[in-house]
Amino acid sequence: YGHLFDGDGHLNRFAFTDRGVVYRNRYVRTREFLAEESARRILFRNFGTNIPGGFHRNLLRMRFKNAANTSIIFHGGRLHALWEGGVPHRIDPGSLDTLARDDLGGALRNDRSAIDRLIAPELPYSAHPRLDPETGELFNFGTVSGLKPALMLYRLDPAGACVQRERMTLPTKSFLHDFTLTPRFRIFFLTPVAFDMTRTLLGVATPVGALRAAPGLTTILLLPRRGTQARSFTARPCFIFHFANAFEDGPHVIIDAQRMDRLPVVPVAMRPQSRAEGHPSTPLTRYILDTRSDRVEERALTGHSGELPTINPAYWTRPHRYTWSLGPLERPEPCATGILKVDAEARSALTRDFAPNLTGEPIFVPRPGSAAEDDGWILSMCYDAQRHIGELVVLDAADLRVVCRLRMPHHSPLGFHGTWVPAAQLPA
Repeated sequence: YGHLFDGDGHLNRFAFTDRGVVYRNRYVRTREFLAEESARRILFRNFGTNIPGGFHRNLLRMRFKNAANTSIIFHGGRLHALWEGGVPHRIDPGSLDTLARDDLGGALRNDRSAIDRLIAPELPYSAHPRLDPETGELFNFGTVSGLKPALMLYRLDPAGACVQRERMTLPTKSFLHDFTLTPRFRIFFLTPVAFDMTRTLLGVATPVGALRAAPGLTTILLLPRRGTQARSFTARPCFIFHFANAFEDGPHVIIDAQRMDRLPVVPVAMRPQSRAEGHPSTPLTRYILDTRSDRVEERALTGHSGELPTINPAYWTRPHRYTWSLGPLERPEPCATGILKVDAEARSALTRDFAPNLTGEPIFVPRPGSAAEDDGWILSMCYDAQRHIGELVVLDAADLRVVCRLRMPHHSPLGFHGTWVPAAQLPA
């Protein structure tokens, strides 16, 4: 593969029981994975890898491989492996068997023109859905290529049924990886990024190769939870992969995100010298939107760089104080060796460094019956560079003290996103 984002989806499951911790891992058996496993070669275009053989092998091939490799979420009794360019795959939460491609009862079937269906027969479903802990509803989106680029907007009820599907035309094709949610709004950042669809159609460039930073400002779209009458705000040029949270304070909408000043260049291989060119700093940044004056205030909450932010899930869409992320990312390597905790009120940061080991996305697990926002644990899937094995590190969320390290019998590649599911919510 020619890019870090192209690896096949691989799941790690840790079940905490009264007898200990049980580990299981499996690949997501997508139809593309099975076909390539049988052929022992690349058969499908990827986000960053074309089919070997030149542009004529890729000409007009717009059905890209659904790698099911970005995130996993449990909602409405179903466990889904997600990839932002296509439908989710339903996974058995116990065995990790791949059960089916899930188009959400037909909601992800493209019902537009023949050309639109040729380009994208299935509608995209982002790897970053947002749950409202008050209502139990799950909100998500997808960006659609075609004659008119569009933003697809979805709402699933607590049982997992897609009860709302909306389409909003975009002025240009935009690269949206994440969004965020408040009690009243869905929030999207349209950053100055250009996408050369023609080069991708002709098979000359991969989708990631067709992306480039463009001149212009950032447009922030504030959409109601129902309807596509967006309100626009303007901010400095930036690029954002991930948001931590958003909430409302009277007339103000507050958004915390890992801000970069430009589109990063993600290298094919992890080389130390790639940091300077490809990895701009990513401080946790607070945007304050004033809905009375349309002004946008922007302030960095820490001087440290971080990524893959998370908060206590009980505070989604509500005012929060603490954010945990990978970091700090000031080292020359484009990988993290630590966990970073940012206190938005004190404007301070606490770090725990595991160098030379590499850390994975922090996942917050609340302590049962806890009242304090940071009373719980942080789970991080790590790589032990000295032993060449994987391990799950459990930290106290308050002070980042190591509670335990669960060493695996083999190594596991670092991944992207994960989730915590209380055992009581899983099927027996």
